[in-house]
Amino acid sequence: MSAKKFFRTGNSYQSEGVTSMTLEFSFDAKMGLAYEKNTRISVPTYDTLFEMIQSYFRMQLGEKVASVLVVGAGGGNELSAWGPTNPNWTFTGVDPTVEMLKLAQQKAVQLGLESRVRLIQGTIGDLPRHDGTFDAASCILVLHFIHDEQEKLELLETVKAHLKPGAPFVLVSAYGDRDSGELQDRINVWKSFFLDAGKEPAIVDEMVPKVLTQISFLPERQITSLLAEAGFTSITRFYSTGLFAGWICHAK
Repeated sequence: MSAKKFFRTGNSYQSEGVTSMTLEFSFDAKMGLAYEKNTRISVPTYDTLFEMIQSYFRMQLGEKVASVLVVGAGGGNELSAWGPTNPNWTFTGVDPTVEMLKLAQQKAVQLGLESRVRLIQGTIGDLPRHDGTFDAASCILVLHFIHDEQEKLELLETVKAHLKPGAPFVLVSAYGDRDSGELQDRINVWKSFFLDAGKEPAIVDEMVPKVLTQISFLPERQITSLLAEAGFTSITRFYSTGLFAGWICHAK
């Protein structure tokens, strides 16, 4: 996901359906492919993670028509993982990065999901309040790009405000205490993923510090505390791999 802020108030961006969305730029397909490849190296269980979330959402939503909010929809992996096999789900995706939204748009078209997908260039703060409330929401690999803790809380509060009472929410984020040896050990494990994928050691050694400066780590207890403060209950960690963990919870 992009390192740009995912919470911002202000004027709304383009919010038409994907079939009428106009994105004025030349999309670099190689950039999209590189992003997906590196994400799957960084999170080796990436595709399994989406399958796990799908199973949980299915259990919670049943067979009813359901609207799903995707925070950080750039790339379209939620659409391709959940759209084809859940014909009763509709998706509203927000992301500030136009290049990644183009990739999500392409996936929606290729999969024939145009009538069930709306993409918004912007942030969760740009989603109109009169849009109604959603039956479920996800925020995958986004929160750790926000460095200010108050802004993290505002993002989670805004997600909660757009959910129906009891609606499931899944958060996946990097986590840990920067001063702990435990996090350093996990960083070394994460580094090994890239080495094992054939990346040159010198390139990995240069890359890791740069990437880590972009990530805002919080201990798990602080993340669950933010979720509770934002209005979520039944907070449970269901996933962990390398630098990242995932939590399921429900809007009050």
